Amino acid sequence: MKNSFFTILLFALGLLLSCSNEDSDTAASIEILSSSVNGANSNGTNIDVPIETSIEFVFSTALNTASFQSALTVQGGSQPVDFDVVYSNATTKATVNMTLDYNTSYTVNLANTEIGARGERLRNSISFSFTTAEDDVIRSMNPCTNVGDCLRSVELAGSQGNGTFEFYSNYPIYEDKAEWENLTHAVIVVHGASHDPQNYYGYMTNTFQAQSVSESTVLIAPFFRSTSTGSTDDFFWSNTSWRRGSPSSNSNKLSSFEAIDAIIDQLSDKNRFPVLQKIIVTGHSSGAAFTHVYSAANRSEAKHPSMDFEYVVANSQFFYYPDGRRINESNNQLYTPAGCAGYNIWPLGYNATPAYLSGVNSSTFNSQFVSRKVTYLLGNGNQSDPTLNTQDCENTLQGSSRFRRGDNMFKYMELAYPSTHNHKRVIVNGIGHDGQGMYQSNEFKTFLTQLLN
Repeated sequence: MKNSFFTILLFALGLLLSCSNEDSDTAASIEILSSSVNGANSNGTNIDVPIETSIEFVFSTALNTASFQSALTVQGGSQPVDFDVVYSNATTKATVNMTLDYNTSYTVNLANTEIGARGERLRNSISFSFTTAEDDVIRSMNPCTNVGDCLRSVELAGSQGNGTFEFYSNYPIYEDKAEWENLTHAVIVVHGASHDPQNYYGYMTNTFQAQSVSESTVLIAPFFRSTSTGSTDDFFWSNTSWRRGSPSSNSNKLSSFEAIDAIIDQLSDKNRFPVLQKIIVTGHSSGAAFTHVYSAANRSEAKHPSMDFEYVVANSQFFYYPDGRRINESNNQLYTPAGCAGYNIWPLGYNATPAYLSGVNSSTFNSQFVSRKVTYLLGNGNQSDPTLNTQDCENTLQGSSRFRRGDNMFKYMELAYPSTHNHKRVIVNGIGHDGQGMYQSNEFKTFLTQLLN
């Protein structure tokens, strides 16, 4: 009986020690959360990489920097490569900077040794390769998909001086030494009132990847900074003035429409983008209100007649009407409202327009509005919509809900311009006022694929 008892006790102790060792092994490991080459996922096919290259590693816990650098090797053929490492985020992030040779294949290896600050061993080794560009002309590269690495800036000229305008982009569109051979389309996605371009860039990046269009399509998410976040060097706008094309609030003065015009000018440069054919401007909520009036107001479409333009207006609550008529929801017919002063003031009508439109009369503007290719992307979900303005008559005249306002706008075009307008409607079933839901919906994915073909 005693022998049996001791046998059971030893077996139980063995199980406890085994579990303890397993827990110890788990605790003593460090994992690599992501790795990228110049912002592009290292798991992809990295070719035409610039010779000034940065490789970024992100780990689950802090590093022993000396051990990390001993475990990391970069080789071009049989020759090791010298590199410098910059650490951040309490040494959980390592950025490896190198100057390489043209037209050379390189291999990066990180051994599964003890590289953690407390002796943790890398759970799995990592190895990947890339090839540098054949010369100093950049013809292609992997798109930037890690949102935090994709913020870029450009200096633009306002009426009173230069300033900085920021945007997210999957490719460095202002790279002087680039001739993009694979980029045939561009999508500019405009954020809403929350001034969160990084979120819209992320939504669209996921859709691009799902539809396999990232390698051929430029994605740009402009950042219309608010007054509270702008510095003296930035262009920034007060309240929602940016969505109306108004000049910036800083002393340099740049219309929000001019900022997008400048980006389109760059995309239309055939020396930089020799095969780019189409530019799509889209926005959600306040970004949709911007897109709606920009579709007719912009100078870019006339300036670049060889480029094809499309505008996708997603879930706006405000719409521009070419005249004083609206849709009567009780019978879906046109009528002229009474007793609502200001319901035709810009951007709802062509009165008190911004300086950007100086010299443009209402007839010319309306002709552009009718003829340009505008799609109303409308979510018909019944979720709550607390930001919808249901107090002011100029807004409620447009419709009783966000969906009805967009639907009424399209019905107006059908009735007022039945054979001449170039507007369309796409309905996203079951999605309400939700930018992510709209841009990642099956309906939008299908529509986007059609636009990019």
